[in-house]
Amino acid sequence: MDFRNVGILENAASALKKQKKDYKTMVQIYAYQNSLKTGEGKDKYCFRSVVDQIMDSEQLVKEIISYNSTITDADARAVLSVLNDRVRHFVNLGYKVELPFGYVYNKANGTVAKLNDGFVPGKGNHRITSVFKFKDDAADEMTKDASYKLAGSGYVQLPSIKEISSILPNGMESENLDFSAGAMLRIKGKNVSFVAEDEAQGVFLVSSDSSETRVSNYNRIGSNVIEAYVPSVASGSYEIKLVTKPGTERYEKAVSATAINITA
Repeated sequence: MDFRNVGILENAASALKKQKKDYKTMVQIYAYQNSLKTGEGKDKYCFRSVVDQIMDSEQLVKEIISYNSTITDADARAVLSVLNDRVRHFVNLGYKVELPFGYVYNKANGTVAKLNDGFVPGKGNHRITSVFKFKDDAADEMTKDASYKLAGSGYVQLPSIKEISSILPNGMESENLDFSAGAMLRIKGKNVSFVAEDEAQGVFLVSSDSSETRVSNYNRIGSNVIEAYVPSVASGSYEIKLVTKPGTERYEKAVSATAINITA
């Protein structure tokens, strides 16, 4: 399925490539101690990059209409909306959808004990995941002479979620990830602590339509463990997103690979 010739989308890609506005450099590079150093000859320090800002769809619409005056705000929004719907639709049907700068498609992975055992998504480690692969020329153009800023040295403490569980009334952990409002959710990981008073930080429940609900009540906030009380939200499946602020200027996030189910 080929979406290369969507006119407005082509204009958007061209706009972002050709415009030379004085944007703030978003990629900041830090040097920190190499924790994987295992022997002589290995470098003691390595680099980690952080992207502080996102160009969201609202900003992208403004870029499109400012680049080509014949394209209205409604035109740009309509094409992006249709493109979003059609790409999702055809990827779901099994197509490898071509865009101006890459391909979107699904792939399956997992293991079985016997050759004749069937593939069942969600069973064991059987998964269907969506993949985006950049075209070589697009990737080269995005990285050639890319803007960046050396932001200094120090530790970039990126949060990571390792495990999610529920807490039973007797205080024991359970692998059951069905929750009701007021139930306790335990998150185990690394560098997961945050400042609860900062509303940009914390645990967020992300619904299937990408809307987010911030958890406001916690039993425990530690560097490796968080215990949060599930708020009252609509029934459904939710991803767990964690946002921290390890530095003075940037926020970091981690999203769990495992979703939880919330019942009314």
